[in-house]
Amino acid sequence: MSMMPRTFRHDQQGASIIEFALMAPILLALLLGAVTLFDLFRNLQSVEKATFTVGDMMSRELAMDQTKLASMLTLVKKMVPTASDGGLRVSSVTKTGGNLHVNWSKPVGSSIPTTPVSTANLPAIAEGDTVLITESFVPHRAFVDTFGLDAVVFSASAVHRPRFVNSMSFPN
Repeated sequence: MSMMPRTFRHDQQGASIIEFALMAPILLALLLGAVTLFDLFRNLQSVEKATFTVGDMMSRELAMDQTKLASMLTLVKKMVPTASDGGLRVSSVTKTGGNLHVNWSKPVGSSIPTTPVSTANLPAIAEGDTVLITESFVPHRAFVDTFGLDAVVFSASAVHRPRFVNSMSFPN
């Protein structure tokens, strides 16, 4: 009878199963967290690249209108797979008298904030120069929404000078 407890105490059978059962949730959480962060980073990079590309394309236009803005939003949606309900806001800003003035600001799509265009982070603009500010807003659903990152709106902005005109117009 005294042999039974000693044998049971030294028996290692089943220890691996118990260790795996304790570690599996932690390992799974780490794996899903890494996949979610990679997905978020990849989409953020896609939004930034799409915003820069669209801004560069618009800077080559002579004038902007709602049809061109809609086609640029379509391009963003093609470049960013998760941008099905995203939006763009394009603004023309001029520096006159040492101050920045918003000539026009036009949104297209959805998920666009109602706040005015911020001119605080613009690069140095020469007196009399005009720039186009292209902002994109793309909502994203995380791969795994248990980490508090279930609904994120990626936003990016790009600033370009119009290439072939001094100031780009937008008909009302």
